[in-house]
Amino acid sequence: MTSASPEPVDPAGLRVSDTEREQVQQFLSRAMVAGQITPAEYSDRSAAALAARVRGDLVGLLDDLPGASLHVERSVDVLDLRAGVGGAISRRGYWRVPPVVRVHSWVGGVTLDFTGAECTAPVIAVELATGLCSPVLVLPEGATADVDDLLISAGKVRDDTTHRRERGTPHLAIRGRHSLGDVVLRHPRKPRWRPGRKKTTVTREGDGAPGRRTRS
Repeated sequence: MTSASPEPVDPAGLRVSDTEREQVQQFLSRAMVAGQITPAEYSDRSAAALAARVRGDLVGLLDDLPGASLHVERSVDVLDLRAGVGGAISRRGYWRVPPVVRVHSWVGGVTLDFTGAECTAPVIAVELATGLCSPVLVLPEGATADVDDLLISAGKVRDDTTHRRERGTPHLAIRGRHSLGDVVLRHPRKPRWRPGRKKTTVTREGDGAPGRRTRS
């Protein structure tokens, strides 16, 4: 009696990892920068990559992009920010922002200021895995953001940014999960006038009369 040989496994049916999904998103980001796909196509394909379950779902997103192929061994440009319980995450001034930024924080504060940052892609995916805090994302003037793929519970999004018809540069695609707190989007705060610094003026009472100083 001969045993039946196992049927070959179709690579397209194999489950994919987060690493492979991120690789595809990086290829898509580069293709958009090169003008090979539009921002709308990038958004649609990026969402499909995030939802992909098997390898065939990802490969189909790259078929029409020259030189784009899926390789598990390729490095992925991802910034992984993690804080212990009660710890804080803060990025201000100059820092390099890759196409994907992951934020993991519970209880501790989160502040990501993109005002002086170097964004390596026009669309930045910010993945939140946060709770019991209020993450603050500071967008430079002209930048935009969306929270279409963000699941938030016991909290809300406080969006104080300027809304535009077209996407700005950079555009932050905020997604993931957040609970027990607000997610704050705002532009840089303008300097405030400080009380106590009074302006001194000189008034003339007439020809040859000494000036009189007043404070206002």
